[in-house]
Amino acid sequence: MTEVIRVSCVQDGIFRLDLNDPERKNLLTVELGREFLAALAEVALDPTLKALVITGREDVFCGGASLESLKQLTSGIIDVKDLFAVQSQLLNFPVPIVAALQGHAVAGGLMLALCCDILVASESSRYGLNFTRMGFTPAMGATTLLPAVVGYHFANEMILTGKLYKGRELKGRGVFNYVVRSQEVLDTAFNLARDIAEKPMHVVQLLKETFALPRLQALQEARHREHLMHKICFSRPEIESIIEEAYIDQA
Repeated sequence: MTEVIRVSCVQDGIFRLDLNDPERKNLLTVELGREFLAALAEVALDPTLKALVITGREDVFCGGASLESLKQLTSGIIDVKDLFAVQSQLLNFPVPIVAALQGHAVAGGLMLALCCDILVASESSRYGLNFTRMGFTPAMGATTLLPAVVGYHFANEMILTGKLYKGRELKGRGVFNYVVRSQEVLDTAFNLARDIAEKPMHVVQLLKETFALPRLQALQEARHREHLMHKICFSRPEIESIIEEAYIDQA
């Protein structure tokens, strides 16, 4: 793997996939998506695999799409549906994935995290879906996957307001399994992975597949409707200026 995505075996079948792009600070790009897919495919083939922990930078787990990628989306050069491949691969991964969200996870970054199986977040980092602030409707299954995870009413609030919440504000809301101090995120995640790795693998793999199925169905349900909404939003003449202004304001 490249220096942006590193895969390592931590101990006895517990693997770590680390997202660390110092130049773009883990912003989503087509290139990062391809490397992510390749890394997941590589580690999935290891016969000793029992659990995977995905980590990011201390400041940013994944910050959503880069400004360049958003401009490519509005012009039709790339299609947001391509990112569904990463989410599908996370859900179809053969063993459970624990996401260690020590840094911020915003928009597409949070949607990637929600396709993992157990989430550990930081009390002080920010999490949310800011699509509406950018002037367009959500992507990556947000309209179906998020309500399935947190319930319709809170999903409506998160999406319609575009608010970025501190992790401590999301305790008990169903978004994360654990919200802990930033310095405790990694230890908590790896302890969970160790607990999983101790169980019979045939049981763990069957449950992983079973628990992932409703989310895969939710993603599939969202693809067409979200694509149509994007076509409407991206056809508006002012969309590029709205995105650029909002992106700068939130940087």
